[in-house]
Amino acid sequence: MTTRRTAAKRFDNREIGSITHFEHVNFRVPDHRLATLFFIEGLGFTRDPTRMVSVRNMWVNAGQQQFHLPLGEAAPFAGEVGVTVPSLRETEQRLAGIARELRETKFSVRRDGETLEAISPWGHRIRVHQQGPQSGRLPQAVPYVRFQVPSGSATGIATFYAEIFSAPVTVRGRAGRKQAKVTVGINQHFHFDETPGLVLPEHPNHVAVYVTAYRSIYDRMRRARLLMAPDRDDQFRFAKLADPESGAVLFEFEHEVRSLHHPDYFKPLANRVPVPYLVD
Repeated sequence: MTTRRTAAKRFDNREIGSITHFEHVNFRVPDHRLATLFFIEGLGFTRDPTRMVSVRNMWVNAGQQQFHLPLGEAAPFAGEVGVTVPSLRETEQRLAGIARELRETKFSVRRDGETLEAISPWGHRIRVHQQGPQSGRLPQAVPYVRFQVPSGSATGIATFYAEIFSAPVTVRGRAGRKQAKVTVGINQHFHFDETPGLVLPEHPNHVAVYVTAYRSIYDRMRRARLLMAPDRDDQFRFAKLADPESGAVLFEFEHEVRSLHHPDYFKPLANRVPVPYLVD
């Protein structure tokens, strides 16, 4: 049984648990033309040419990961998505180049130290990093999602992932607040930052991960009554992150959980930026 003391332990960053791959973030957006300007022209990612090629949805490839952008009312969550690009300077220039066409939207971009803070036309916050150790050898990637969470919840959230998913976790303090870091794949992490006075917005966004020991994890979630719907085609969903000891819900964010038998596991993704072979 993982205790709170164990959950706060620092694990070797090279280790992963049952979560083997964080695949995509799903945002609803009302306009695919503006999404193309921001994600494709500005950030330099690639619209997937084989899936969701009609007018109701679009998938955007970023290395071995994706943004899924179905049409709908946009509602950003409290936090940010981190991405890596081959050249921060060139990305900054491209984003500046689309500013005029996005001037009537919430779009903005600013240099923030060694990163860019890019705001989508609807207010989604994207943190842009220069390619490097954060994404391994991938020039483009989505290495992390950072969630703002209520005060006092970080340790319980870490324990939830450690117990349910056998995920390596770290909890540490920063500026008097706790932060939980959860490994969700190779060079992939979810960060949970305690934020005093946080008012969480309602939103339809979700993340998707693949897991080993799928049936065992599913049974744990079922016993904890955290499933949104029963297993279907090697996939289930949940949203509530609950304290394993008390059962109290600490935070909510929808997760799409898939087994390694799911047909989309590491499906080949077309990228305009070549993805290098990952083995030494």
